Amino acid sequence: MKTTSEIALDLSDIENIIEYRFEDKELLVTAFTHSSYANEHKRACDYERLEFLGDAVLGYVVGKRLFSFFPSAKEGELTKRRASLVSAETLSEIIDEYGLIEYLRIGTGKTNKEILLSENVKCDLFEAIVGAIVLDSGSFTFAEKFIWTKMEKYLSRPCVDYKSKTLEYCAKKRLKCKIETNETDGKEKMFFCEVFVDGIKTGEGKGRNKHSAERAACRTFYENVITKEA
Repeated sequence: MKTTSEIALDLSDIENIIEYRFEDKELLVTAFTHSSYANEHKRACDYERLEFLGDAVLGYVVGKRLFSFFPSAKEGELTKRRASLVSAETLSEIIDEYGLIEYLRIGTGKTNKEILLSENVKCDLFEAIVGAIVLDSGSFTFAEKFIWTKMEKYLSRPCVDYKSKTLEYCAKKRLKCKIETNETDGKEKMFFCEVFVDGIKTGEGKGRNKHSAERAACRTFYENVITKEA
């Protein structure tokens, strides 16, 4: 494992993007350490515990902002908006926008290169950063600032229920729609969803729960078929 001094330049770059200076630099190092790297470097710690904390903080911070930003919204709408904002697709988009995935430490195996393309890994990285900021600062204040500095423009984005839109479209066209979701094998619990229209696969997606997997798969169909006919 590199020492903090050996990667000081990288840490400085990351802190400039995050807009937060860490007192405990090792927390930041851990936030950017994937399990594949930790498995090859026994002294290294991966970001999974930080991700766990960040996930909880993110849900609270986003829920709090939505509650204030949409004072007339019902619980159902707030739930859908929160799910959209904390989804892997949104968080990975933010990570890509700021180039943060480039700093992730991964293992040397060939298949590990796929990690850098994974939407779920990018989501995990965002949550790990949030968790690291909370632990380093001792409060939600700086984590909340980081979240909304990067996420503010997504707050007013139309909240599309892709599954409902897919089912409505197929019903209107009198097409048979089948949405199949299965839990995948592996260390990390994941769900994989496929959308079939008249027996032809028209969309697929994956996520850490059934809802996010279905949303991703139906979004593919929505963007590739429904929006093009609008």
